Amino acid sequence: ANNRSIAYGIAKACVDHGAEIALTYQGEAFKKRVEPLAAELGAFVAGHCDVTDPASLDEVFANVARHWGKLDFLVHAIAFSDKDELTGRYVETSRDNFLRTMDISVYSFTTIAKRAEALMTDGGSLLTLTYYGAEKVMPHYNVMG
Repeated sequence: ANNRSIAYGIAKACVDHGAEIALTYQGEAFKKRVEPLAAELGAFVAGHCDVTDPASLDEVFANVARHWGKLDFLVHAIAFSDKDELTGRYVETSRDNFLRTMDISVYSFTTIAKRAEALMTDGGSLLTLTYYGAEKVMPHYNVMG
């Protein structure tokens, strides 16, 4: 959550082309970083979004529904892995970290899409991001690749 991220670049391009956007954050540390970006972009802050908590997701989408009533597009720019497991060898990745990484970084797109669909009454687009490390060997990228 900073003005050098790919997500910020996408958000800025959308705003520059006339879109109204919403931003979310996960936790207080990210809230402090997202709020100034939202102010700069004129974005609606839809709230705290913990993709591992269905109630949190429901609240975010309820906020979007109250604010706009519908949704035209959604950008999924979420990834997570325990930083302590991004060193060493890939084969030493723990099962718990692997499952949590996939839940947050991958499955969250599905659970978000499910909620977004109900608001995409005129059709819509879903975009998720990936990383070059999915195609090439990147040192210390391990399970994130």
